[in-house]
Amino acid sequence: MLWAKMFRDLKENRGAYIACLVIIIIGLMIYTSFSMVIDNLTLSKNTFYQNQNFADGFADVQAIPFSEVSHLRDTPGIKDIQGRIVKDVQVLLPQREENVYLRLVSVDPNEANPINGVNLSQGIPLTNEESNIWIDNKFYEANKLSLNDELNIIAEGKKKSLQVVGVGISPEFVYALRTSSDLYPSPESFGVAFIPREIMQRLFPTQAAINSLVFTLEPDAQYNSVEERLESKLDRFGLTRLYPRKDQTSHLLLTGEIDGLESMATALPTFFLAVAGMILYIMLKRTVEQQRGQIGILKAFGFTYREILLHYLSYAVVLGAAGGIFGGLTGIALSYPFTDMYEMFFSLPGLKSSFSPGYLITGILLSLLFSLFAGYQGCKKILRLEPAEAMRPPAPPDAKKVLLERISIFWAMLTVQGKMAVRNISRNKGRSVFIFLGIMFSFAILGFTWSMNDLVQKMLFDQYEKIETYDVKVTLVAPGTEGKIQRELYNFPGVNKVEALAEVPVTLKNNWHKEDVLMLGIPNDSSLYHILDKDYNKVSPPVDGILLSERLAGLLNARVGTSLKVKNLLLRETEKEKYLEVVGIIPQYLGSNSYMELTALQKFTGQKDLATSFMVSMEQSKVEPLQKEYRQSAVIAGIDNQKKRLQQSQELMASYGSMIYIYALIGIIISFAIIYNSSVITLSERSHELASMRVLGMTPAEVLSVITFEQWFIAFFAILGGIPMSKMFLEGISQSISNDVYTMPTGITPSSFAIAFFVTVVSIWVAQRIAARKIARMSLVEALKAHE
Repeated sequence: MLWAKMFRDLKENRGAYIACLVIIIIGLMIYTSFSMVIDNLTLSKNTFYQNQNFADGFADVQAIPFSEVSHLRDTPGIKDIQGRIVKDVQVLLPQREENVYLRLVSVDPNEANPINGVNLSQGIPLTNEESNIWIDNKFYEANKLSLNDELNIIAEGKKKSLQVVGVGISPEFVYALRTSSDLYPSPESFGVAFIPREIMQRLFPTQAAINSLVFTLEPDAQYNSVEERLESKLDRFGLTRLYPRKDQTSHLLLTGEIDGLESMATALPTFFLAVAGMILYIMLKRTVEQQRGQIGILKAFGFTYREILLHYLSYAVVLGAAGGIFGGLTGIALSYPFTDMYEMFFSLPGLKSSFSPGYLITGILLSLLFSLFAGYQGCKKILRLEPAEAMRPPAPPDAKKVLLERISIFWAMLTVQGKMAVRNISRNKGRSVFIFLGIMFSFAILGFTWSMNDLVQKMLFDQYEKIETYDVKVTLVAPGTEGKIQRELYNFPGVNKVEALAEVPVTLKNNWHKEDVLMLGIPNDSSLYHILDKDYNKVSPPVDGILLSERLAGLLNARVGTSLKVKNLLLRETEKEKYLEVVGIIPQYLGSNSYMELTALQKFTGQKDLATSFMVSMEQSKVEPLQKEYRQSAVIAGIDNQKKRLQQSQELMASYGSMIYIYALIGIIISFAIIYNSSVITLSERSHELASMRVLGMTPAEVLSVITFEQWFIAFFAILGGIPMSKMFLEGISQSISNDVYTMPTGITPSSFAIAFFVTVVSIWVAQRIAARKIARMSLVEALKAHE
C-alpha cells in the first residue's frame, strides 16, 4: 500500500521530481566521466613515464664536451645524466609554402636505458651509418608521411636529406609546443624527430657540442640540493636554464590539465548533488506537511514511526538510485569521446577509455547518500508529531507588517497582487531564500561558463592583434647585431617596418623565490609590440628597471619597488649577477615574461646592438616570398607568419572549445531545472491560498501575477548577487588551470552576462507559463479542502 502511495505521489509531482532527477544525473555524469578520463590520463602518463625513464631534471647550456658529461655523474644525488644535441630546423615539404619546423633531438642508438627514451610504435632501430630518423606520431599523421619517406631539412644553411625509419614519442614531448607563445600544438607545422648523435654531429659540424642535459635522481635525493651542486659545475659551460620535471612544459600542461579535471570532478558533482538535495529536502518537507492528516491516520492505524519514515525515505531512494544509475551510465558513455578529445592534444601511448563499474557503484552510493540525508532532514520533524496533532492543519504564519510596508512611496506604487507577493516573501523566508539561491547560482553558472569561451578568444586576440601587431617574426640562429640584418630586411619588397627584438633567458631571484624566464628587450617607440596595462593603455618599456607579468610577479612574490637579482649568461664573468628594480606589473595571458627597453637591456648585458629576432610589418602577399628567400639561410632560424599562427590557434581552439559548450549546455539545463522546481514548489505550497483568490473573484492572470511578481522581485536581487559569484567561480577556475604557458583572464565579458541574463529570464518566463496552465486547470474544490 505504501509503495503504491509513493509512486502515486511521485506521478502527481513528476515535474519537480524529474527536475531534481535531471540535476542528480548531470552531477553523477560529470563525476563518472571526469573521474574515468582522469584515471585514463594518469595511468597512461605514469606507465609512459616509467617505461621511458622520464627525466627528473633538465639543463640547457651553450656547449659542453661529451667527455665532461661522465664527470657530472659523480654529483651527489644524481642517478644518471645524459647529454644530447637539440636543434630546430626547417623542413622542405612538397607543395607546402609555409614554414614547417622539426626539433631534432640526438639519441644514442647503443644506449641500453636512455633517459627520455622513445616509445617506438612502428619502424626499425636507428643506426649511426645512415641519415635516418624517428618522427613523432602527431607530425607523422598530420603530414601524411610514410616509412622510408625522405625529408629535406635546412641545416647550417644547407639542404640535407633524412630518411624516416620509425614513428615514436618521448615523454618530453607529450604536449609539443615550439615556442612559449604557442597555446596549442600544431603538428602540421611543428614536430619532433629523433636522430642518431653521430648523424647530428655531421649535420651541424660547427655546433656539435652538447647543448642539453637530462638527468634522473636517486630515490632519496632532493632536487633543490642537486640543483645547487649541478649549477656550480655547469656555469662555466654557459648554463642558461636548469629546471625540474615539474617545470618542463609538456609535463606542466599535462599535470595541470589532470589537476583541473580533478578539481571539477569534485566541486561540480558536489554542487549539483547539494542543489538536488536541497530540492528534495523542500519537496519532501512540503509533501509531509500536506499529508499531515494521512500521517496521523497511519499512526492511528498502528504504523510505527520507523515504517512511516522508511516510506517517505523511499521517495529519496527511488530518485537517488535512478539518478545514480542513469548518471553513471551516461558518464561512462561520455568518457569515451572526452578521452578521444584529449588524445587529439596529448601524445600518450595507450590512452584509451574503458568501462569502469567502480565509478558507477560509487556514483550510485553518492547519489543515495545525498538523497537519503536530504530526505531524512525534510521529514524527520513532522513525523514525530502525535496522531491527534498531526491530523490538525499547521498553524498559519504570523501576520505582521513587513519592512517594505514602512516605505510609503514604494508601498503606494504596488498593486494589490504586488503587496500580497511582497508580504509572502517576508513571511516564507525559507522558500524565498531557496528561490534566491537557485536563481543566483543559475545566473553564476551561465555567466562563468560562457565567459570561459570568450576569454580564450580574448587571450588569442589580445596577444596576436593588440600586443604582437607585427606580420612576421624573423628568428636568428644565434644572437647577433641588429644593424646589418635589419637593413637587409628593409630592402625586401613589401616590407614597411622592421624592429629588433632581444629575447634573453635570465634567472630572477627574490629571496628564496627563483624563476627562469625570458627578458624581452623592446624598442622604446615600438609600433609592432605593445605592452598594455589592464585598461589597454600602452606602457613604455622601462629604461632603469624591469616590468613583470602578473603571474611572474606572484611566483616571485614581487611588488613594485622590489629589487630582483638577475642572473644571465651574457653578463661579464666579473658580474654574473646584477639587480633590477620592479617598476611595473602588467597582465599577460600567453607566456610569463619580463620586459626592458631594448637599448637598456643591451647596456645591462654589455652586448651592444644585441638582437635575437626581428619583428616585420609587411604586405601579406609578400610573406611567402620572404620565407622562400631565406629558407636556406645559415643566419635565420625561422620566419613565422603571425596571421597563420592565429588562424591555426583558432582552429585548434574550436576543437578544444567543444567542452566549454558542453559546460554551457549543462548550465542552461541546471538553470531551468532550479527555476522550474522553485516555481512548482511555490505553486504547490500555495495551492490553497491561490484557490482562495480565485473564489474571491480574481482571474487566473491576476492570481498568476502574485507569483510572477514574487519571482521577478527575488530574481532582480538574485541576478545582482550572481554577478560577483560568476567572478568568484571564474577566479577559482583560473587559479586551478593557469600555469607558466598561459594565464586565464578573470574578467567576465559583457556578452556572457547578457547570455546569462537572457537564459535566466527565459527560464523564469517558461516556468511561469507552466504555472499559468496549472492555475487555469486548478480544481478549486480539491484545493480548498482542509481540516478545520
